[in-house]
Order: sequence, then structure tokens, then C-alpha cells
Amino acid sequence: MFRQLLRVLRRARILVFLSLIAALVILASYMFAGFIDEAAKSAKFIELGFDHIFVPSARLHIDRRQLMSRILRYQGIPFGFFPATTAYDIDHPEAYSFWLGEEHWTPPKSFLLSATALASFRTHMNVINDIVRLEHASTLVLGDQIDIAADIKQQMRTVVESLPATWDILYLGHCSNETLRPTTFHSQIYVAADPKCVFAYALSRAGAWRLKRVLDNMWPAPQKTFEGVLSDMVVPLFLEAYVVDPPLVAHVDKISDSLYSPTYYTLGNSTLDKLGLLSRKHMR
Repeated sequence: MFRQLLRVLRRARILVFLSLIAALVILASYMFAGFIDEAAKSAKFIELGFDHIFVPSARLHIDRRQLMSRILRYQGIPFGFFPATTAYDIDHPEAYSFWLGEEHWTPPKSFLLSATALASFRTHMNVINDIVRLEHASTLVLGDQIDIAADIKQQMRTVVESLPATWDILYLGHCSNETLRPTTFHSQIYVAADPKCVFAYALSRAGAWRLKRVLDNMWPAPQKTFEGVLSDMVVPLFLEAYVVDPPLVAHVDKISDSLYSPTYYTLGNSTLDKLGLLSRKHMR
């Protein structure tokens, strides 16, 4: 009788241990729900010529992740969603839970930027930290509400091959009206003088390291937005920056459950248009 009781207790302990492991797995999948690394499903990580593609997205933006999954899967481009910091995280640092591998950061003290701008700043910092930590030779960072050119893979093949070895940052999409200075190595690559918007930019390993050093010195009290910091670093040529023009990526706004409109410009060969998700009434 006593031995049977011991066996029951052992089984109960094993059951409790297995239940605890299962609970931890469920909790982990809940914490990272929606942030699926599509690159892990493919042995080929360099469909666009980069080692990896990050798509930062806030947990509540489920519709945006669905849009990006549909676009990039349609294109057959491997990518990974990246957990974005939110304004709530900035306003309530005591409730923030650092995700696995995230560099622990001090709550910001800047009074010049809104919580939304600080959250965006921190998100891009986290992405760049991961690029450096994982030692990617080159990485593309895409926003979660964009359209891409239907022939982007064909065009990017020659663009990436033509970049000089010293490049730091490449804008695949932008929203500035600057007069672009052409380069001698590719007809679609121009020298960036005053780049605007950060919904599609690529970083080399050297560029990521340079940015990380500057951003680390600015946090926790940045005086400018992440976009503003990039612009300040490009103007004095601290970063060797280039722009693809015509752009291959465009920012879009959601106007209904199934339609999107361009925010700044319409791509000539739109993936959203091919998917029947682009509103022709709002084309620019």
C-alpha cells in the first residue's frame, strides 16, 4: 500500500512538472504570438539580397501583420516580424516585460518627444541591436503598412550587386522631395541628401554599428525622432546613404477592411494592386 502511494506521488510530481513546462510553452507562444519568423521556413534568406528582413509590428496591429504576411508570401520573400515597443510601454515602464534576447533599457526621460515617437525610437534601436548581435552582413527593415513593387526581387538583384562596399544605409522607399544626385554605378541608385521616412531602409553591418553607437549615447533622453537622427547623420556624410528611385516600397493607409490607399505616392507596379487591395480612387 505504501509503495503504491509512493508511485502515485511520483507520477503526480511528474505530471505537475510536465504541466509547468506546458504552461511555460503556452505563455511563451502567447508573448510572441504573431511574431513568426517566416525566414525559418525557407533555407534561402537572401531573396532581396539581404541576410534578413525585419518587420517591426506592435502586438495589437494584427491586421497589419496579416497584410504584410499576404504581400510577402505572395512575393515569396522570407521575413520575420519583430515586436515593436508601444507608447503604452513608454508610459508604463513598470509593466513592461522584456522579450527574450532584448537588451534591457532604461525608461526614457525626454520631454521633447511624444510617447509614440519615443516608442518608435526604441523599436528601431532594438532592431539595430539585434542586427549587431546576430552579426548580419546586411538587413532590410520594413514597416508593417506598406506596398511593394511587384517586380522588387528582379530590380533589387542588380541594385544590391551595384552598391559600393562602403555603403551604410539604403532607402528602398522615401517621402522626401529632395533633388537626387545620381551615381555612376546604377541608374536607380541616388545619393541621399535629406532622406525622409523610415518604412523601408536597409543597413550594412558597418552602418548598423555606427547607428548603434550614436543611438546608445542618445538614450534615454533623445532630442530628435529616429528619422531626424538618421537625417542628421546623412547630411554630414557620417552615414554613406543611398536612395532607390523610383521607390520600390510605398507607405499606405487603410481606408476600409479590404482596401488601402498610397500615403505619398503610388508604385507603378503595385503588389497590393495585383492582390486587389489598392483603392484606385486614391491613387496619387
